[in-house]
Amino acid sequence: MNILVLSDLHMDTCDKFGTFQWKEMDLIMQIEKIRDLYSIDKIIFNGDTFELLKYRFDEIEKANPALLDYFRDKDFVFIKGNHDIVNTFGIDHFQITNSHGQTIHIEHGHNADWFNGSKIGRAIGKSGFSLLKMLSHSKFMMDIYLRIVAFNDQIHHIPKKYNTIKYLTYALMLLKEHDVVILAHTHKLESHHTYYLNKKKRYLNCGSCSMGRFQGIIMNTETLEYEMIKEAREKLAIAYKMQYAV
Repeated sequence: MNILVLSDLHMDTCDKFGTFQWKEMDLIMQIEKIRDLYSIDKIIFNGDTFELLKYRFDEIEKANPALLDYFRDKDFVFIKGNHDIVNTFGIDHFQITNSHGQTIHIEHGHNADWFNGSKIGRAIGKSGFSLLKMLSHSKFMMDIYLRIVAFNDQIHHIPKKYNTIKYLTYALMLLKEHDVVILAHTHKLESHHTYYLNKKKRYLNCGSCSMGRFQGIIMNTETLEYEMIKEAREKLAIAYKMQYAV
């Protein structure tokens, strides 16, 4: 089975401080292009598909009706991230076991971070955004809110908090039980190989599809061969791809 793993669309209401930056049909056509080109059997959205810290789901749906219909019509898997933990589409993680008994574990990865991975941390973050939204009824408070959100959304580079060893350490812990671990959350494509009990292990990160980018991982679940896809919205061309065999 060939799978495509995408993540971190941060689908919003397409306003001036949003990070989604995709036109609906452009994204749909891009997904379908990859599906046809690589004979994809299943597509997995690995968390933060929706930006529910800042918007209600009905607001996002109203702004992206064709995309939401597309999501509902297809046999997609949606995993919950820290920005869409209340996503009604989502599950906590997804696993595949192939005919060789090898397991592929896919989750968003925010559980490695106390602020996003713990109930207390998530409650603090959600309360903070909710308070800002309540106060934003006035123009003065709305200006402050927009500035704070815009600062929070500066993800052209990887924040230092996501550039630490703790995410790799978390993946290595999961690799004790699984042969492949695919995370997201950091908005950064990554590929690491190691060995545990004489078995080759792989930790992959599927990057981000926000800011109009198209990044992801294609994997054959039987052979564990994979390709990392990185496409610019402007060019819609594959910048590079890497293949690894068992």
